[in-house]
Amino acid sequence: MDKLSRLGLCLVLNLYAWFRYPHLLIRYWAIFRQIPNAAFPRSFNEKLLWRKIHDRDQRFGPMTDKLAARAIAQAGAPGLATPQVLWVGDTPDDLPPDILARPCVIKTNRGSGWNLFNWSPNQLSKADVVDYFKPKMRFVYGHRIGEWSYAMVKQKFYAEELFVEPSGRVPDDFNIHTFGGGVLTMTLIHDRFGDKTHVSLNPDLSRTDTVWEDYSSDYEPQFEPIHHKLVDIAERLAAGIDYVRVDLFCHAGRIYFREFTFFPGSGLSIRNVGETELTRNAWWDLSRSAYFAGALPGWKRTYLRLLDVDLATAAETLKHYQNRS
Repeated sequence: MDKLSRLGLCLVLNLYAWFRYPHLLIRYWAIFRQIPNAAFPRSFNEKLLWRKIHDRDQRFGPMTDKLAARAIAQAGAPGLATPQVLWVGDTPDDLPPDILARPCVIKTNRGSGWNLFNWSPNQLSKADVVDYFKPKMRFVYGHRIGEWSYAMVKQKFYAEELFVEPSGRVPDDFNIHTFGGGVLTMTLIHDRFGDKTHVSLNPDLSRTDTVWEDYSSDYEPQFEPIHHKLVDIAERLAAGIDYVRVDLFCHAGRIYFREFTFFPGSGLSIRNVGETELTRNAWWDLSRSAYFAGALPGWKRTYLRLLDVDLATAAETLKHYQNRS
């Protein structure tokens, strides 16, 4: 009976995905040369695709908003710092020119990587800012690649203070992967705008074996007591969410919130291979998603039960891989 139920759900949900979101599945195939299973995802990247197609957690909208997320983070972890916001406007034309008289970063609240750095006073002009951001006002970031939470955000532009360490580098980023409110691993990015270096860390700050081909791994971070508080803060911010990456950084003895990330690499990253992929897949329990919240019709209860079987299978697959290694 379970086999027939699984086959039926697999057929219906995948047909729905191909009918509604063919561009997402084709893009996935183009990168991985594998037809994705949008009903019973078999990997971390496929689960991100599943989230794009099926889940619509309304909490993700304000948490995606890089301005609104600050208050959410500070409510979840009182005392957590955020960079000072120097200006907020509806368009880049609203930027007061005197904002650029100090080092700062110009950003939009709904986008990824849309940042313009004013490294020194008046390095940028207002015209530079307008020319960079005006084209980005024509479309909603993430729409074409299925990152639907950005469409829930009213676009704003803002400037925030720029932190630079005595070394001249920006502070190290700690991108913390949480599943069901628990931290699995952390990705440390050092010298992001120079000789960029990647270090993968366990919750106790010990290194994992994961490396990124396009990043150096020749860096030994020197941790201070404050760094051991990162996990606790991330878990408090991620409570009640099936998966979210919590991005933090440390500067001058304080922990700062950067942003929440719900679609890392847009689910199209070739970095998620081997044990990293297997581990994240085994940790991500889709039953915790908003898709299965509240009273469920009969077919969804069956679907949920079959996904639970898949989660147990993923854990066994990971165990077998680790024993073999």
